[in-house]
Amino acid sequence: MEMKTNRRLDLTDRKLLELAQNEFPLSLRPWASIANKLEITEEEVLERVSRLRRRGIVRKVGPVLDPRQLGLRASTLIAIRVPQNKIRKIAELVGNYEEVSHFHEREHKYNFWFTLTTNNEVELKRIIKEIKREARIAEDDILDLRPVKIFKIDVRFQLAES
Repeated sequence: MEMKTNRRLDLTDRKLLELAQNEFPLSLRPWASIANKLEITEEEVLERVSRLRRRGIVRKVGPVLDPRQLGLRASTLIAIRVPQNKIRKIAELVGNYEEVSHFHEREHKYNFWFTLTTNNEVELKRIIKEIKREARIAEDDILDLRPVKIFKIDVRFQLAES
C-alpha cells in the first residue's frame, strides 16, 4: 500500500485522528477496533499512525488524566536555576520521583522545569524539600509556581467532514 507523502492529510488520516481523540477504544487491540470503523486493516492504521508521528502531526498517544479525579490533591510547577554541567544530575534525581509527571530544560534563567503532583500538601512540601536538599539548590534558585486557578480545556480538532 502506498501512502501519500504530501503535507496534507487525506480523509482516512483525518477520520483516524478524530477517532483517536474522541472515541479511543479501551480494548486489547484498540487500533484494530479503529481499523474496523475505518474499514481498513489494523496494519494500515499502524502505518498511518507511525507516519503521522514521523511528520510531527501526532506527538504522543496516551490518556489525559485529571489528577484530582485520581485523588491527587496537591500539585505545582517547579523552576530551578541549574548550572549547565549539573542538568543531567538534576534530571536523574527528579526523574526518580514517581510524583514527577514530566521535566524539561528551557532557555531561561530558570532552566530546569518539572511538574509535581501528590496526594496532599504535606507530601508535596516534603518532596520539594528533599529535592532541594539532595540537589543542593539555594533558596533563591528555585521557584515553586503553585496554581492559583486550574483551567482544564478539552481541545478536540474536527478534521473530517461530518
